[in-house]
Amino acid sequence: MALNRRLSFLAEWYQEEAAIIRTFTISFFPDGNAIEVYDLQHKRTFLRRTKMPELSERDFFIGSKINIFGRQFDIVDYADEITKSLLDKYRKKTFLLLKSTCIPHLGAVLCALIDSNFSINRGLMVQFTPEQVKEFLKNKHGIEASSLLMNQLIAGPSIGFEVIADNAVQKIRLCKDQNKGCLNENITAPLVNLFEREDMRIGIYCPQDEEEAEQDLSYFFNPKNGLQATIQLKNSTLGIIKPHCIKEGNLGRIISEITNNGFKITGLRMNLMERVNCEEFFEVYRGILPEYIPMVAQLASGISMALEIVATDDKKNSYEEFRQFCGPMDPEIAKMLRPHTLRAKFGISKTLNAVHCTDLEDDTVLELQYIFKILDS
Repeated sequence: MALNRRLSFLAEWYQEEAAIIRTFTISFFPDGNAIEVYDLQHKRTFLRRTKMPELSERDFFIGSKINIFGRQFDIVDYADEITKSLLDKYRKKTFLLLKSTCIPHLGAVLCALIDSNFSINRGLMVQFTPEQVKEFLKNKHGIEASSLLMNQLIAGPSIGFEVIADNAVQKIRLCKDQNKGCLNENITAPLVNLFEREDMRIGIYCPQDEEEAEQDLSYFFNPKNGLQATIQLKNSTLGIIKPHCIKEGNLGRIISEITNNGFKITGLRMNLMERVNCEEFFEVYRGILPEYIPMVAQLASGISMALEIVATDDKKNSYEEFRQFCGPMDPEIAKMLRPHTLRAKFGISKTLNAVHCTDLEDDTVLELQYIFKILDS
C-alpha cells in the first residue's frame, strides 16, 4: 500500500443543538489508520490528521456511519474521483435474509461471512406480516419469490443483514448457486463450504443482482415500512457484543458460543450508538465505576450488536444464567476463575471485555426497551 495513500469522502453530521446538517470532507489514510476532517461550510480544518486505530478502510463506504470522538458522521458520497475509481467499482453492499430455520446457525453464517472478508454493517431480527412479505416480494421473479418463500417468512422471525465486500452480490450468488465453473481464487472456502449445506441454501435468501440488493436494503431497513425488532420481554435478558469484538472479527464466534451453551436469540439489532445514548445507557455507573468514561467511549466507537437472550431451558432464569456465562467484568479475573466464560475467551480489559450483560435483574426489561424500542423512536 502506497505511503500517504488517501481516501476522501463527503460526510454529514447532524448538529442537534442548532438542528442543522453540516457537511464535511473526511480523509482516511490507510497507512497508520489516520483521519483528517475538513469543515466545508466554514472552509477550515475541523480535525487535524489524527491516528484512530479503531477505524479501518473497511469502515468507509457510501452509507456507512463513522463515530469520531463521539460525533456520528454519515458517509454520503466520494469526495474525489480517485477515491471513487478505487472503491466504487468493487466495494458493494448486498442483503442477506436468514429465515427462522437458519437462525440457530447464525454464528456459523456470520463466521463464514467474516472469514470471507465481508463486513456486517446492519442487522435486525423481525417478524414479517403477510402484507409486509407481499410488499417485500413485489416485483421479484423466479423461485426466490415463490409462495414457499412467503410461507417461510410468515412462519417465524427472520434476520436481515446488510453486508459489504468486493463484488458482494456476485460472490454470494456464486457460492449459493454452487456454480463450480465460475468459482475462482476470489471466492473463499468458508462461503463455499457454508452453502454446500442444503439447509443453508434453503434457509438464506439473497438478491439476484445489485439493483435487487438495493431494493431489498431500502425496504428492510426503512422504518416507514413498519418492520420492527422482535423482543419478547419474558424471562429474557440483554447482551451487547461490543464494537472492539466486532472489529476484531469475533462476532460470529461469540454468537456461536452463546447458542451452543444453552441460550437462544429472540431479538437482534445492530446499532451505532451516539455518545449521548451511550451515556444514558451507562448512567447507572456514573460516579460508581472508574471505567465509566472509557466504557461510554468504547460503546460509541463503532457498531455493536444487541441481543435479547433466553435460556433454552424455560425453567432457568435467563438473566442469571447469561450473567454467569459472561463471567467477571475483568477478563483477567475471568481467565483465572472462570476460563470458559465469554469475557475470559474474548475480553482484553475491564473496558474491552467483549460483552455487556445486565447487572441487576430488575433492569433487564428497562435495558431491553431502551435498546430495542427507545433508540428506534
